[in-house]
Amino acid sequence: MRMLFVIGHLGDYHVPRYEALMRLATRRGDEVSLIEVFGRSGFYSFPQTRRASFFEQRHERVTTLENDVSDAGGRWLNVFTRLTAIIRRIEPDVVVTLGYDTPYSLWLCFVRRFTRPFGLIYMSDSKADDGPRSSVKEWLKRWLVRRFDAALVAGERHRDYAESLGIPRWRSRIGFDVIDVDQFSRRASAAHAAAEEVRRVRGLPQRYVLCVSRFVARKNVNVVIDAFARARLADHAIELVLIGQGQDEPMLRALVSQLDLESSVRFLDALPNGEMPAIYGLADFVVLASEFDQWGLCINEAFAASRTAIVTHTCGVARELVVNGKNGYVIDPGNADMLAARMRALALDDGLRERLSARARLTVEQWKPSTFASNLMELADCVLDSDQVISRAEHE
Repeated sequence: MRMLFVIGHLGDYHVPRYEALMRLATRRGDEVSLIEVFGRSGFYSFPQTRRASFFEQRHERVTTLENDVSDAGGRWLNVFTRLTAIIRRIEPDVVVTLGYDTPYSLWLCFVRRFTRPFGLIYMSDSKADDGPRSSVKEWLKRWLVRRFDAALVAGERHRDYAESLGIPRWRSRIGFDVIDVDQFSRRASAAHAAAEEVRRVRGLPQRYVLCVSRFVARKNVNVVIDAFARARLADHAIELVLIGQGQDEPMLRALVSQLDLESSVRFLDALPNGEMPAIYGLADFVVLASEFDQWGLCINEAFAASRTAIVTHTCGVARELVVNGKNGYVIDPGNADMLAARMRALALDDGLRERLSARARLTVEQWKPSTFASNLMELADCVLDSDQVISRAEHE
């Protein structure tokens, strides 16, 4: 089988997924090629070390179409021309693309329709409760999604949404949102061996609750600050560390001042992925209080660092990765009292916190890049052999 993997920008999170896919393809005797549309990121302001290392290895069958353009978009005519030429040259059996509505994904639908046939799989972590939905937009999405053969999505709720858009359940799999658990875990463990030095270099307190999030309204970071104040954790020498950037930062800093928490809440700028395991590893636990979140990779990272978490039920990880009362807590979005109670319970009960954290580490073992690779290959096989009745029965 010849597979073509198309992505707007191969960032640090995507590299271990693609590397796992390459390894599996090699074992199977398949051929995988990568097309990265844009060589720069319009989202991450810090260096992406995992990506840099990947491209330094100069892998075969890896092409960047526009090295000096960010994934914010541009030069589409040139992108479409080169993408079409590569497809004609490679003649893939299956093409995998990020999203069903990105310009390059739409062009792939066009190429398949008017040049040569190939199986077409999209990757996504959208789910039904990701904010208000428009009936017109949902109709348009259904029309678009029916141009695809299959979908690799984040979790079961995401499969439900893909099915509502027209992807039969037997042609969807989970495992899109995974991280390099083993590497993250090793680096978090190493931080414990040099804990005081890490705290000194990073300006971290002895004990802290961690929130890694963009500072925008729907992330509800203000609710986290409010709940921290209500839990009165500062009375126990426990601080709140906020890592992120965004337009709401001035408002959040004003709230901290208003609640008289300047000595107990620390703001840190977003850090490269390679430096984050230490931050997670030394935290007591992690909070993701979003009004909604398609997934929440910060929770994968927390679990890989053996840290439990509190999330809202509208986050994709809720009930997929985070199981209430087993390896963390799931709460209602916007409920500061409920969040404060859970924060206080985890912060003040060492035994409870460590039990949930140990289970969290075991849970995330099922969410590795190998899962991404195996499920994507299974989907490709399914698309190429539509008579796989056994696979269909297993996943309906």
